[in-house]
Amino acid sequence: MAQLARLPRHGRYTARDLWRMPDDDKRHEIIEGEVIVSPAPYVSHQQALANLYDIVKAHVAKHALGVVLFAPVGVVLETLSGVEPDLVFVAKARRAIIQAKGIFGAPDLAVEILSPSTAARDRGRKRDLYARTGVAHYWYVDPRAGKLTALRLDGARYAVEAEVGRRGTFKPSLFPGLVIRLRDVLAR
Repeated sequence: MAQLARLPRHGRYTARDLWRMPDDDKRHEIIEGEVIVSPAPYVSHQQALANLYDIVKAHVAKHALGVVLFAPVGVVLETLSGVEPDLVFVAKARRAIIQAKGIFGAPDLAVEILSPSTAARDRGRKRDLYARTGVAHYWYVDPRAGKLTALRLDGARYAVEAEVGRRGTFKPSLFPGLVIRLRDVLAR
């Protein structure tokens, strides 16, 4: 906690404060100037993340589409908001937003794997932040419910591209030719 104590105690934090947070096995994000701390994720969260990363990464690499990264990686969306999505994709044409410390700008895709402690924020406040800052595609996976929801930016708001249950498949518009079977994401 010593590192956190050096941050300003009054006023708002900035996205660049992400790199001053303590290394304590918790996720630290700054949304609209407020520090949000989440506990370490459950094993089911990490398994779903690893499986989805493997699926998306293989497709992106095969077609040389860009860069896929998984948490923790800092993403600065605006001066007062820096987050650590579970998975991000940045298209090759926009690779310049990836810098040594993190991603400075809206990725083409942000993915959150829902946990009991983060689900409401991921579906609400973070979804709104991602839409406001131009994240074109936002997916969230709920391992407990066995569901993937894919949102696509339509103007200033998200529209549902797909909602897929445990036995369903998803063909993301962002990655033509890719078919994601949710059971492969949720497999343990």
